[in-house]
Amino acid sequence: MKSILLAVVALVTAVAVDAHAQVRHVPPAAAEAGKPLELVVKAPPSTAPLVLHLRARGETAFSSLELVRRDGAWVAIVPATTVVPPALEYYLTAGDAVVFATVEWPHGLVVEVPAEDARRTRDQVRYHGHRSRIHALVDWIDFGDPPPGSGPVLTDRYYRIDADFAYRLWAYPLEEIRVGYTRLIGETAGIAAGFKLAGWFELGLAPVEGVHLDGRLIVMANQSGFAAGVRGEARLGDRDASHVALGAEYLDGVGATGFFRLGWGTVPRLPMSATVEISNLPSPDRETGVRLYYEVSFEVVDGLRIGLRAGYAARNQAINGFTGGAGATVEF
Repeated sequence: MKSILLAVVALVTAVAVDAHAQVRHVPPAAAEAGKPLELVVKAPPSTAPLVLHLRARGETAFSSLELVRRDGAWVAIVPATTVVPPALEYYLTAGDAVVFATVEWPHGLVVEVPAEDARRTRDQVRYHGHRSRIHALVDWIDFGDPPPGSGPVLTDRYYRIDADFAYRLWAYPLEEIRVGYTRLIGETAGIAAGFKLAGWFELGLAPVEGVHLDGRLIVMANQSGFAAGVRGEARLGDRDASHVALGAEYLDGVGATGFFRLGWGTVPRLPMSATVEISNLPSPDRETGVRLYYEVSFEVVDGLRIGLRAGYAARNQAINGFTGGAGATVEF
């Protein structure tokens, strides 16, 4: 009886060794998430049915997929929906014999996420999956009045309303597109200035993650007809978190502005920023003034943020006035 058992064990061992000797499989270095995976096995046509036993890392049960003969080899096509990060684990059997890896020690195949997809996922997490944004801002700028008795009092102030809709495409380097409306009405040196209506279109580019370039084309309707303008901003970091930004705006017949902004998002749900502007708004005939303001936003609920800003504006060292504003942002 003992000799019979030894003979059976020897036969099984010989079959397993023979199966291993005939079957050759070189696993790929990695797989790409969301794309079909082809696994190739070199073995004679007479080999017992080859079966792939596969699972995603973290799962306990294996699913089975029988290999088919193609171009002188055996092939298994793993569906794209099964190829998920961080890794796949598998082993191969020929009939009852294990011919590659084992059920206890399956081969681990890393599943890589393409760089652009990984970046898009990070952006989706950063913005809580919100692609659309509606933003409105009302700004008041007063450069102040001369001291009493120093001469005629000439008003030097204006207000500005901006409203826009943005949609995040995340089709890098194109990050988002924005369309908006601006109204700027003021009085300076006794003369009415500004425009009642401006429409604009803006592209937000992000050639490298964390580096943002915004370019805006503006069409204004004023007392004399239509005029054009442009605005640009270069930003390192996210607008609603810690960042550094430098930009400029030119409005034909209204004036030009250059600005530097430092933002920080160290307090949860309470992003803040400080901005310095150099501008001759609301008229290109005015001397350059300086505007300094501090802004803080508060996230009321997910997707709704309220912002306030306050500071001062001055055209010279002797005269200055208050600047402030309020805005709201809705994301969905």
